[in-house]
Amino acid sequence: MENENPFKKIGLPPQEVPKELKQKVMDDVNAVKFIMEVTSLFSSNYASTIESMFKTKNKNNNNDTNK
Repeated sequence: MENENPFKKIGLPPQEVPKELKQKVMDDVNAVKFIMEVTSLFSSNYASTIESMFKTKNKNNNNDTNK
């Protein structure tokens, strides 16, 4: 007996989505992007801050030893 994959039937036949629904989804996506950008402005990325601090220190130490 052959088992059919039910997921292959999803979206067949293709149907047009109402413009209002498309617009709502795009508005929601844009709102999430905006929130993520604002959050990144007011929060610190500690890992990159520490990493950049060590990179700067290592660059300064390498310059001192080369003199």
